[in-house]
Amino acid sequence: MNVLPPGLNPLPIPPNYMRVAEQNDVRQMNGPEGRPAGDHRSAERIAEQSPIVKNFLDGDDHDQLDPDLKRQLGDWTEANPDPDARANAMYDLDKVLRFIDNLDDRKLNGSDERNGKIEGFSNRGVSIQPNSEADRLNEFSRKGYEVLHTF
Repeated sequence: MNVLPPGLNPLPIPPNYMRVAEQNDVRQMNGPEGRPAGDHRSAERIAEQSPIVKNFLDGDDHDQLDPDLKRQLGDWTEANPDPDARANAMYDLDKVLRFIDNLDDRKLNGSDERNGKIEGFSNRGVSIQPNSEADRLNEFSRKGYEVLHTF
């Protein structure tokens, strides 16, 4: 346990940072898990609170990956009439995007870790730089949770 001297508060965790324990939890996932018990946020609220989800969904890069990502995570869009299923899918999207953004940028091409962006897309998502964050997300979208074990 880390005890700070009186009067000092711990620094807040940046929104794109994922602690090692949480990274290890994601690596062990075998499928979508959805929101934890007690988390009643809507899909929209989760997206508002997640800079990486907001950046990802506001851009055009994800369009080619959407069908495969939805197959892995569930549909987070309003096309899904079930608000709980949308929220669970959005929660899992946030978790996967943050996990990939936290991968060691020294081992990836054209990617900066923990910057709140999935990098490595070009030409509006038509091209993906090999061995980049975008490449890892593409691999996840096609192959599923098993690939997270190897990142």
